[in-house]
Amino acid sequence: MDILKKLQDIVCEYRNEKIELKPETTFDDLGFDSLDKVELLMKLEEEFNFQFPDDIQVSGVQELVDIIKKNI
Repeated sequence: MDILKKLQDIVCEYRNEKIELKPETTFDDLGFDSLDKVELLMKLEEEFNFQFPDDIQVSGVQELVDIIKKNI
């Protein structure tokens, strides 16, 4: 499974625009605020069927991909 591609699809749907994610992309680059991050994590939990820790701090795409890989 290409997690980066799936993450890109989810972000594009969330933002309702075409966005190309790269491993070095940060959520600040995407203009995400804390609420956006929480909503994205909730969508990812549904998609990948696992739960992120409540205190998770994720700043970039590669970091998020690595966390997902370890938990699915």
